Amino acid sequence: MTPEDYILAWTKSPFTEEIQKEAQDALKDLKKGIVTSLSDAYSIPLAFGTGGIRGKIGNGIGRMNDFTVGRAAYGFAQHIKKQKKPSLVIAYDSRRRSLEFAQVTAGIFASLGIPVKVFPKPTPTPLLSYAIRHFKASGGVVITASHNPPEYNGFKAYLDDGGQLVPPDDKIIIKLIESIQDWDTIPFLSPKDPKYKKLVTSVPKSCFESYLKELKKAGLTGKAKSKTKSKIQIVYSPLHGTGGEYMKKALKDFGYKKVFLVPEQAKPNGEFPTVSYPNPEEKDALALCEKYSKNKKAELFLATDPDADRLGVGIREANGSYTIYNGNQIGSILSAFLCEKYSKSKKKLHLIKTIVTTDLQENIAKANGVACKNVLTGFKYIAEEMKVLDKSKTDQFLFGGEESYGYLPIRFVRDKDSIASAILFTEILAEKGKISEYLDEIYLNYGLFREGLASLTLRVAGTSKDTGCDLSIT
Repeated sequence: MTPEDYILAWTKSPFTEEIQKEAQDALKDLKKGIVTSLSDAYSIPLAFGTGGIRGKIGNGIGRMNDFTVGRAAYGFAQHIKKQKKPSLVIAYDSRRRSLEFAQVTAGIFASLGIPVKVFPKPTPTPLLSYAIRHFKASGGVVITASHNPPEYNGFKAYLDDGGQLVPPDDKIIIKLIESIQDWDTIPFLSPKDPKYKKLVTSVPKSCFESYLKELKKAGLTGKAKSKTKSKIQIVYSPLHGTGGEYMKKALKDFGYKKVFLVPEQAKPNGEFPTVSYPNPEEKDALALCEKYSKNKKAELFLATDPDADRLGVGIREANGSYTIYNGNQIGSILSAFLCEKYSKSKKKLHLIKTIVTTDLQENIAKANGVACKNVLTGFKYIAEEMKVLDKSKTDQFLFGGEESYGYLPIRFVRDKDSIASAILFTEILAEKGKISEYLDEIYLNYGLFREGLASLTLRVAGTSKDTGCDLSIT
């Protein structure tokens, strides 16, 4: 289809008169050769990549709206429907229209007779991955745009192992989605429809309780005594996202009684009023967290992005200041602790990292008899390797991570997990006492590696579309 064809499709049914008029205006701009945000929105499709779709909320094929979400859901549903007993789990974050997009997705699956479980409130992405496996579902969807600005949202698809789409399924699903060119064919189903009410149910509280039980058995605990752990003061910010009550409950279950949420950022709010960019990789986003920590004299502060899969940390130093560690440092601390703890394991342990993540972790793994594998950027490739390891009786996954603040120290989730990672990091702090000294030990034992992160916003040539891109510079 040509850009003009894409626009013309929005100038008729099933779209409202307002949308049709907007599309006609976009067509006028296109014919004049004028590149505007309006012409982009209607003429350049929001492509379904290997992880899903993400973009600004608005009308047109290049924006996140009920129809583009519905199209993605309908194509994905046709793939899921091929399984013997198809079912789906859906989670959503605190962003604008996340609940509505979750309902659109649930309705489309229900219209095809596929049972759906939906989390009843904004929920961390790692719990969606866990729930897929817990309920033995055929797949899952999370409505989130991760750490993007408020005007963005997204649709991420997962398969039955709890991991994101990988070959060959990704290409099959993308082809199914792209084959949907008539917007009238998308089978929307209202939450008020009897069929929706019959097939769409809520994920029970017992799912998170089960996750916590698995977390307790995952071997993350250090040697610190309960009395030591109960005295550690922790400040946590979900950055207006989904992590709040989940993170606090998990930390308390592990014996950390003094957990304080940053009050201004504790509740889900898709406008992210206190930050310009809700990303724990950005120091500015941690300003309130650090300020509140200084008032409390907290030993540690934690921060997660809106869908609570990425984790940032800050450690209090002797002079009262806080050191904010980057993703490579956090991942190296977590991996070193686990590799050293399980170096004498009877099983062949594996550490999996992305190719842009520091090679220090490869040194750590090899020195402790742990196998290390580099994969392409994207946590889905770590999950893919975990699936292979599941089939082995002698090999076992130990840790996975990427430099962009994503880590996984457990085997029963297949995406980066800030909750499990926060538990492990806090356990290391409780046992070691001083994280800075432990990091120095890591450098002395395995090699000194220094790196920095530069965040660039790039513009696609010839359009007004912005694409965020993080580049690691070592």
